[in-house]
Amino acid sequence: MKVKILSFLFLIIAITSCNKFTREKYPQLASKKESYKYINSCYSAEFEDMNKIPTEMQNMLTSYLKNRLGNKNFEKLEFKNGYILSDKPIEIEKTENESRILDLLGQNIQKIDCDTILDYPIYSVVYQLKKPEIGIEKIGLNLMLDRNGKLIKDIDFPKAKFANVIIPIDSVHSELIRRKISYKKLNIDLWFDRRTESFVWSTNTLIRDGSIMGPSCFPEVNYHFKMNANDGKITEFNIEKANDYFFGSDNHYIE
Repeated sequence: MKVKILSFLFLIIAITSCNKFTREKYPQLASKKESYKYINSCYSAEFEDMNKIPTEMQNMLTSYLKNRLGNKNFEKLEFKNGYILSDKPIEIEKTENESRILDLLGQNIQKIDCDTILDYPIYSVVYQLKKPEIGIEKIGLNLMLDRNGKLIKDIDFPKAKFANVIIPIDSVHSELIRRKISYKKLNIDLWFDRRTESFVWSTNTLIRDGSIMGPSCFPEVNYHFKMNANDGKITEFNIEKANDYFFGSDNHYIE
């Protein structure tokens, strides 16, 4: 009886995890959790208004992003939220409701074994950039600078000189037509490859949704080709290394 119960519970957990995987699409867009992947600070505070941080820091973040993205892309940025990460208690104006939420999340409690060699405070900001004219619905960008403007974590986006030469999704469509690849159950995804600092269009066709455990459990996919979205170079998939390419830490999924 115990064996049957354990098997049933395992099945429920497996189905839940697979469905969650389907919804979130790994790797995810930049989120509030992004900061904690890189910095284990003793204290943290969230801000949803850039005016809550020092003007000098606002200017440093703005200056970096303009140089990094170019003015045209910078003007399209939408600020989502930010974090201050520190080794000391943080003085930031918060409403009573915000303070209560932070208390519930445990973010007002000092952590142990936190990083101490960094030049705190560190400012982590998350923006969204939309470029529908080339087929990009939205890109989540996370930038982290220390109090002196030193780069802690760069955004996942091509350098400014390449940012305005991103090949649109129409070029992918043309290649699909040339290869006579059907659009039935076709997926065209955009990734940022940190190794080459470029965007990559990838194409695949879903053959089978998955097993009884959920649509994201063991789906059968036919990979077609990858296209570098900055120079148009087309590369074929190495099927044996498909998982390494898509699920490696060097790649970031874009919607």
